[in-house]
Amino acid sequence: MKNIIKSISLLIVTGVLVNSCLIDNDNLADTFDDGLNFTSFSRLNQPVSAVADGNIVTANVNVELQGPTMVGFTEDVTVSVAVDTDNTTAIEGVHYNFSPTTITLRASNNYIGSLPVDIITEGIDPPLAVAPILSLKFTNASGTNVIPSSKAAVLTIIYQCYADLSGTYLVTNDFCGVSKTTTITKNPDGSWHLGTADGYFLDSCTSNSGLFNSGNIVELCGDILPSGDLEFGTGGGYGIGDIIGGSWNAETGVLTLINQDVSFFEVGQWTSTYVRQ
Repeated sequence: MKNIIKSISLLIVTGVLVNSCLIDNDNLADTFDDGLNFTSFSRLNQPVSAVADGNIVTANVNVELQGPTMVGFTEDVTVSVAVDTDNTTAIEGVHYNFSPTTITLRASNNYIGSLPVDIITEGIDPPLAVAPILSLKFTNASGTNVIPSSKAAVLTIIYQCYADLSGTYLVTNDFCGVSKTTTITKNPDGSWHLGTADGYFLDSCTSNSGLFNSGNIVELCGDILPSGDLEFGTGGGYGIGDIIGGSWNAETGVLTLINQDVSFFEVGQWTSTYVRQ
């Protein structure tokens, strides 16, 4: 048993080092065949949360330069981006505003740039039956041995009802009876960050004390959307504590998450309860 625990800990630590890399490995591998150096979207799939309160929400889409001959490369690169209308279901002027635009990627900024997209919330009555999709594509890129990637950035617009989950919570789960506190804070994109998103399962129900498995959730008019965006969840390469659903009760201040682990510890599902203090 001690050897198993040590192996698990070693795997987790190794995973932290691997996943600390700033470049999306899948993105990089999938686009190397396109040329020597290439412009790429930092995130190919980007959920955007927007509270339907009548305000404009700005979503920032990062663009970067990648490739095998970046060492010693110093010239500016100009990139043009437009809406991929063939793969977009969002309606311009109803869900978003974005005009074809160009940005300059500079060596002084590590060849990273940001494109703002305006998400419209006025006149929207959430939750929508189907989340609108906005797809952005490269139309041109200038620079020596530089080409635009064929990979698009796909923004899924999730319209939310107003909610405030911020605060300190008493956390329990029905797997090992833990009782500890954590905090929930709002992310810039409207999602919510939990100090522990698996009900303290990894920290207190396994022999990995101190690994709190923080994560992000999206609340949609009382429902919690499925997510693997946990430090040691599917998004972190492990699948520990993935959220398959849940609920938020604004009147009682109770957040309930249904977590699962079916691949690492193979323990199935459990319920985590967060009670705001």
